[in-house]
Amino acid sequence: MKKKIISFQGLHGAYSDLVCRKFYKSFKTLPCNTFEQTLAAVETKKADLALIPVENNIAGRVADMHFLLENINLKIIEEHYQKIEHFLLGNKKSSFKKIKRVLSHTHAISQCKNNIKKFRLEPVHFIDTAGAAKFVSESNDNSVAAISSELSSKIYKLKILKKNFSDKQNNITRFLVFSLRSKKLSKRKKVITTIVFNTKNLPASLHKALGGFALNNVNLTRLESFFVNKDFKQFSFIIDVECHPEKENFKKALKELEKYSTKVRILGFYEASNFRSQ
Repeated sequence: MKKKIISFQGLHGAYSDLVCRKFYKSFKTLPCNTFEQTLAAVETKKADLALIPVENNIAGRVADMHFLLENINLKIIEEHYQKIEHFLLGNKKSSFKKIKRVLSHTHAISQCKNNIKKFRLEPVHFIDTAGAAKFVSESNDNSVAAISSELSSKIYKLKILKKNFSDKQNNITRFLVFSLRSKKLSKRKKVITTIVFNTKNLPASLHKALGGFALNNVNLTRLESFFVNKDFKQFSFIIDVECHPEKENFKKALKELEKYSTKVRILGFYEASNFRSQ
């Protein structure tokens, strides 16, 4: 039987790869260069699913994802939360005392900046964490290290010089999973529905558009804005609501949203992660 495939952005050993392997153990992971290529892999049927990070409790939302979400022909079918554990990795003959420079993705460097400063290391920004680990493994330079995952240390045969290198240990990233088709979910389950919309150019249009959710007892868990086509003149909004789209109170709230919007699109509905109730 042919293995199913899940695509992710980055090289093998990236945190997205780690999450794919954790939650989709029977799948083959497919590395892609960009988020756009990651999603396109599903649209062109090179992959069955795509996994994308969307927000981190320290670094904030992931740049450029919102523009992609507005235009894709995929559905969000699952969410996963993963604790991000940064490791300082070096070559086999290296040691912590020898390290002078540290390579990693911008977000990883920002999440470890206090430790980088404390140990007087020179930060070097890299395209991604796994790419930094691969570069270190190929460099044979014992004065350079990478901030990356434990998985990267195994794939690229690097030594763990320091565990728990993050400044804060409560470092959580939220990931969304995309498919060509929605999942069937019972109305009895705790469901999150993600919606993207543009409001009409009217006074208090956002307040009025969202008013239907309050009136119909539908809880919003996320509201974010972003520029339409990267133009400062018009905004799109993304919301997450705690409600199944087939429930009557959701349908009433959606009608109110549509009344004050030029465009409304449901990006997907999915079972709420158990992490939300912890």
